[in-house]
Amino acid sequence: MSINKLDPSFIFKFVLICLLLLLQSESLSLCYAELIDRVVAYVDDKAITCSEFMERYSKMKEVVPALTKEEAINSMVNTLLLLDQARKMKLEAASDDDLVREYVDIKIKSRIFIKEEVLMEYYNKNKEEFRGKDYIAVREEIENYLTELATNKKLKEHIEELRHQSNIEIQLRD
Repeated sequence: MSINKLDPSFIFKFVLICLLLLLQSESLSLCYAELIDRVVAYVDDKAITCSEFMERYSKMKEVVPALTKEEAINSMVNTLLLLDQARKMKLEAASDDDLVREYVDIKIKSRIFIKEEVLMEYYNKNKEEFRGKDYIAVREEIENYLTELATNKKLKEHIEELRHQSNIEIQLRD
């Protein structure tokens, strides 16, 4: 058989085989991509991929070297839950971190009020920490500290509520 006289059925079979090989190689590359970037957690209808997790985990480890992978994935899940709530409130910010901060300020921190007698009690119990400074000089510092403690406590409770109401599946493997 010469090149000028190729059988049409041969050409058809050759093209068909080439197409099948091409499709197979594309599906293999998709499978390969899936293996590289698998999902490590689902939060309702959102997924956290392995590459997203590893990128965030490495940044978090720079700040908190003793951080475990479980703590990091739970932090990411919590952030997704808070972002979802912030977006439901139609809040906007320059970054996700700013959006979470704004949500926490509005939803939690704005509802915290530390009574004057609590501030004074803290000052009296911890005078040695203030190195002889009088109450008026450190009042704002004490209020900020106690407000932060109360905010963190309420935030933890709020996150627990959100986690309870959500469908969360973590598939983190070492």
